[in-house]
Amino acid sequence: MYDCLELPTVTSPTRPQTRFHLSLHWRNRNRLLLRCAPQIAPHRLQLAFAAASVFSLPSQNMPDGSLVIFDLSLEEALLFQRRFADLLAHFEPAVGHYSSDQ
Repeated sequence: MYDCLELPTVTSPTRPQTRFHLSLHWRNRNRLLLRCAPQIAPHRLQLAFAAASVFSLPSQNMPDGSLVIFDLSLEEALLFQRRFADLLAHFEPAVGHYSSDQ
């Protein structure tokens, strides 16, 4: 799995540089961010979106073209990464939620 913490910066004439941080907006949900690698066609993200829909996992398309899939376990995130190995993936667990299997 690739670590994709550095997201592109969005600039506008009215606002200074801002970054979208997944951990600030969806702290209480597990999330998997999928992005296209430089030479990968964007339809691979559409296939990942369709796969998330089949498993009834909520997802959201981001303004930068990436896809965020919510409420999946680490094992499910690894399965997505194995299925879509050509996409860059970054998994973030929910903050403050711990498994009872410890």
